[in-house]
Amino acid sequence: MLSTPLTEYHLSTWRKEMCHTMNKYQVLLQQTGLKQTRQRTIMLDVLYNSKGPLSAEDLFGLIKKRGVSMSLSTVYRILESFTDKGLVTALTLETSKQVLYEVAHAHHGHHLICISCSKVIHVEGCPLENYEAKLAQKYRFKIDDHTLNFYGYCEQCSTG
Repeated sequence: MLSTPLTEYHLSTWRKEMCHTMNKYQVLLQQTGLKQTRQRTIMLDVLYNSKGPLSAEDLFGLIKKRGVSMSLSTVYRILESFTDKGLVTALTLETSKQVLYEVAHAHHGHHLICISCSKVIHVEGCPLENYEAKLAQKYRFKIDDHTLNFYGYCEQCSTG
């Protein structure tokens, strides 16, 4: 519950921000040739606002918390179409074979992945930025994207 009531200004600002956000998703869906549906828009919003990669089950739970009715099979179907169109990147954990999803290019793909508990830590920044530029120049290759995953043990698993 809010401690102070929302003013008309706050509501107006919130509505403008939501319209801008929803328009962003509408444009993304149009650019990829996907029809804009409420379910796709909500999934994009959840993925964009996540702190890191999510499993389909985690995504399903977050959507359910928003009070939106959607089956798990629909979540998987939409994730497959998002992956096919390049909106979402799928990250398969080698140890558990679990698949995690994140918005492509929104969270640059560098991760530390625990072999024991499958914890995924997003690495801030790009340690390969300079190397990528050198590779592109040396091989006259236009690099579009890359991912980097390090496998090892998180702090909890390495001490336990």
